[in-house]
Amino acid sequence: MSLISSYIILHSDAASTHIHAHAHIILPVEKTFFIQFLEHCYELTPHQICFVPPGVAHTYQCKGLSMILNIPVEMVKPIDLALFTECCVLDIDGKLELLVCLIKQEIQSAENNKESLRYLFYYLYDKLVEHCQNPSLRYLQTNYAEPINMTQLASMEGYNTSYYTHWFKRKVGCTPSEYLRITRIEKAKEILATTHYRLLDVAFQVGYTNSSSFIRAFKAITGMTPQEYRSHAETKQYHDDTKPLA
Repeated sequence: MSLISSYIILHSDAASTHIHAHAHIILPVEKTFFIQFLEHCYELTPHQICFVPPGVAHTYQCKGLSMILNIPVEMVKPIDLALFTECCVLDIDGKLELLVCLIKQEIQSAENNKESLRYLFYYLYDKLVEHCQNPSLRYLQTNYAEPINMTQLASMEGYNTSYYTHWFKRKVGCTPSEYLRITRIEKAKEILATTHYRLLDVAFQVGYTNSSSFIRAFKAITGMTPQEYRSHAETKQYHDDTKPLA
């Protein structure tokens, strides 16, 4: 099971640059936190949080106390990475204030509970993704099991269909149809790993009308059949459940 680590930076006189496989959540507490990555510069305040994608070089300088979360790469959905290239800073409004406060308390706690941090992060992650999504992207996320009309998606953004496809690919990194297929398969992976539904039932739940097209799409994206994925997930869960406590 993936666990989040955390640390506190008190102050850094000089800017530092590094790159690593994990992602960061940056929470300034006192003064400001300067960070530069993906050709953008940000001067974060204690009223903001920042998500730094995995595998991205970044330069930073901390002018006061800040808290950092190290997020394992497997906890970040590949389909969401393109969203975070343009939209990675979030203002802490009334709805987020309590959540951020709980995260800070966990980081400061002497008994820092990695499991609690993991659940708090997932809730925060959903808020970050929601903040980055445009109307048509949110529609795809919630209506992936329904027949999707490209004209309908384009009208949500105020574009014609041809320009919408170009705009969507530039913003998200893939076409709307590719995004829909990836979303359906990601949802199918969750169902396969947590239930014993028949493949046809899983296919219906994520928007496919027959199991053969579902299996083809699943293998094209994951490199394995749904049956192989379910077997792999069950084996992993068994090892996690039988792992001795530290």
